[in-house]
Amino acid sequence: MNHNKLNQFFIYQLNTRIFCIENGTKLPQTPESFFSSPDVLAADAVWLMGVWFPSTASVKICKSHEGLNHEFQKSLPDLVDTDIIGSPYAVYEYKPNPIIAEHNLQLKQFRYKLNTIGKKLILDFVPNHMSVDSPLIDLYPDLFLYKKEPGAVVCKNSFLHKNGRIYYHGRDPYFDGWTDTVQWDFSNPTTLTLHTKLLLELADVCDGFRCDMAMLPLEDVFERTHGIRALSYWKELITNIKEFRPDFLFIAEVYWNREYDLQQLGFDYTYDKTLYDRLKYRDGEGIRLHLEATEDYQNHSLRFIENHDEERATFTFGEYANSDFALLCFLPGSILYHQGQREGRKIKIPVQLARSPKEEKDFLSENFYDRAFSIIQKRQNQNLDLEIFELKSYGEEYSVKNCIVRSILNRDNKQLEILIFNSYSHEILGAMHLTESILEFIKLSSKNELVLKDILTGESYTREKEVLIRGMFVRLESGKAHWFVIDVG
Repeated sequence: MNHNKLNQFFIYQLNTRIFCIENGTKLPQTPESFFSSPDVLAADAVWLMGVWFPSTASVKICKSHEGLNHEFQKSLPDLVDTDIIGSPYAVYEYKPNPIIAEHNLQLKQFRYKLNTIGKKLILDFVPNHMSVDSPLIDLYPDLFLYKKEPGAVVCKNSFLHKNGRIYYHGRDPYFDGWTDTVQWDFSNPTTLTLHTKLLLELADVCDGFRCDMAMLPLEDVFERTHGIRALSYWKELITNIKEFRPDFLFIAEVYWNREYDLQQLGFDYTYDKTLYDRLKYRDGEGIRLHLEATEDYQNHSLRFIENHDEERATFTFGEYANSDFALLCFLPGSILYHQGQREGRKIKIPVQLARSPKEEKDFLSENFYDRAFSIIQKRQNQNLDLEIFELKSYGEEYSVKNCIVRSILNRDNKQLEILIFNSYSHEILGAMHLTESILEFIKLSSKNELVLKDILTGESYTREKEVLIRGMFVRLESGKAHWFVIDVG
């Protein structure tokens, strides 16, 4: 049995351009219903994805890109030319998109509105590149990576700028460049100086940055990509910002097993794509082993079953999606959920589009998330105890060692939560014997009967307190979970 204090940070990701276009509003006119919505109330922070000024070059490139257009038409069979508004990650400059806000002060005002209801504002920072038409290339021509050798010619990963230089596109070491972007030069010390100045200005309008492809500026990754060793970047940048705003958050989109490296450089949370993949492929032992990482690593991991880069959770995980999200709700660190996830949307929206496809809501999914978000709200600002324990198997043919059993004790609200997650490819039978601290908690109840409400199904089960104290029989289908909530007050 393992016993820890539980620290969690829930983030709601909003596709801001689509939100503003479809609601016919800019951020200052955001309706009050947004701030009182279940998605926002359950969150500790709202990530406004895609707020920065758009690149006309990116729009043009996206419209002529055959592969992207195939993806666009998969999402929007009735696609029209005006639906394509360019990539939010080919940033022209760090000023708001006019369809979202008029100036940075309005972003700051939106942040204050969130802060008044106890929420933080997260915005994007794209460290690796800008758009190919960014005015920053004219202002700082030496800070972007360009070909210096005589007689250099344009290749598939570069382009000729109007200043006469051949600049490289932003890219990672495994794929060709993003053709609407230009690569920052991390071997030039002035790049860090400029980025520090920029982020100090932006840190005044938000509470944290989600840093796109944050492993790309690492010294060895940059060298593997471009053949030039980068200078140290993240540690200095994060330290400089946190001297100004100690509580400011840095969140890394990161892959290739570089999560720990970025945590050591100062990131508060790093993407946990490993857990996503193990859930996707129903790797029961892999899930269990991954969740046995050190407490510090877990506390700095960000978990998700959906974001703008992945397929919709309902599409990927199907009938297991809600059980998988329930598991995330019992993990330390940060938990990300995405606009449309609550409603069970199935169609992924490419980030270059201005419109979402028409879909019917999945009311079973929506009802589950409403129950889950209600419980998550009750956890906010509470002192929570997390316990990890085991099922005892009925019969050798029913192995349960990879079954995940966790409890959350909310003493102030006199509420007990129990998760039983079956990551096996077969049904499990087992007995759950509650821990001493849980038994003491239950014994304090003046009730003779306790109600176990399963957040996943909405069903309730009444058990005599003395029977519950002796243990619980568990029978659970493959890939499914129970999320029991017991009010003992």
